[in-house]
Amino acid sequence: MRKRLWIIFGIIVSLAVISVMAYCVFSIGKVDVNTTIDLAVLSNEEKNKIVELSGIEKGKNIFAIDEDIAIQNIELNMPTLKVISIERTFPNGVYIYITRRTPVFSLALSGGKYAILDRELKVISIDDVKNDLLTELVGVTADSINLGETLPDSRILAAVVKGAERCSFINARFCAFYRKVVIEESFVYLTSNTGVVFQLPVSSNIDESVIGSYGYYYDGASEKGKSEGYIYLDKHGWYWKAEL
Repeated sequence: MRKRLWIIFGIIVSLAVISVMAYCVFSIGKVDVNTTIDLAVLSNEEKNKIVELSGIEKGKNIFAIDEDIAIQNIELNMPTLKVISIERTFPNGVYIYITRRTPVFSLALSGGKYAILDRELKVISIDDVKNDLLTELVGVTADSINLGETLPDSRILAAVVKGAERCSFINARFCAFYRKVVIEESFVYLTSNTGVVFQLPVSSNIDESVIGSYGYYYDGASEKGKSEGYIYLDKHGWYWKAEL
């Protein structure tokens, strides 16, 4: 009986020692911030703020990191940044990979202010002056939205962005080609920088409509059809009209 107790005691002590050693070995010793090539070098002050907001502290166990909470804290407090990933480098290193969000949309708010949104429809700034280089967004109500938050009820707009990106209109290329997006109950209207308006029926596959309308614009429309009028969809395919 006594022998069995000594064996159990030895096992408990061994497990305790292993746990302490594991904690020490995998205790975070370095937290660093890396950026993408297109992002200007961050200052030490900015890096320190990112690490502080992440809640990832030296001395904590590397397995105890909650990436979702860390990302949320960083992006809500520094809305112009996007956390690409948080990676562990064993045994005790953590790297936070950051990039800069690109402004794409301008949305008028009450009081004469403008919410600036990126391709993920996240508010990255609220400005006093309209930026005419961005795509004007009409038909969306979001007066209560705050910095770092994502535009509510944005399924349709997100699908439009998805379709445009499959046509290689990403970030600055999107707002260079599509000057205005108007969302209505039955249709979405995309106004190009050349003056033609794409009328897209609101549906579950509106991203495919973006692709189809641009394909017609690129390959099927006349020179006049590329500079004015409307490109629309009927049961037979895509067509152009001077007026709807």
